[in-house]
Amino acid sequence: MAARRGLIARLFGGRERARRDASPSWAPPSVERILALTEGMVEPRESALLHRLARETREGCIVEVGSYRGRSASLLGAGSLAGARRPVYAVDPHAEFRGLLGGEFGPLDREAFYRAMLATGCWRIVRLVNLSSEVVTPRWTEPVGLLFLDGDHSLEGVRRDFGCWREHLLAGARVAFDDASDPELGPWRLIEELVSGGDWRRIEQVGRITVLGRA
Repeated sequence: MAARRGLIARLFGGRERARRDASPSWAPPSVERILALTEGMVEPRESALLHRLARETREGCIVEVGSYRGRSASLLGAGSLAGARRPVYAVDPHAEFRGLLGGEFGPLDREAFYRAMLATGCWRIVRLVNLSSEVVTPRWTEPVGLLFLDGDHSLEGVRRDFGCWREHLLAGARVAFDDASDPELGPWRLIEELVSGGDWRRIEQVGRITVLGRA
């Protein structure tokens, strides 16, 4: 019971800060500020890339698959707030899961995600969709202008996530894959398939993130 009260206090103790942040003078946090306020594995150069991609997205919504503790969602949210203010959807069931690289994920990451939204003020534009892509996409109606895939890194997993969202992508959409520099992981292998198929091309790579656009 005490733990539950502590969780509630941590989540809702920031309401006064949120009210202050709602003033007209509030501005989206910088990349550097987000890195200081949040937990995550996205590095500075990759963070700047995500922020820029979101800022440059003019049509459709922004979808992130695999949100962990909210760092990348905050970067996408702040970038969108600094740009065309396209809605950002963070898709992650936050279920118990062990990643291919040994990471342990689960419900505690959801708490950290909420804290990141309060700390950065990106709750204004980021919506957590606490379900898997397979559950969400059959009834999805919004076109997607930017898709960031950072979920299951197995080939089967990343292929499934991409397949779920593919039909919702706008013609000019960009798709960013995290951990796409390791030939042993699913993102790299799927990118090779997509590019060799002729429908997609590499636009840029920064650190471990590779960005594709339609050929």
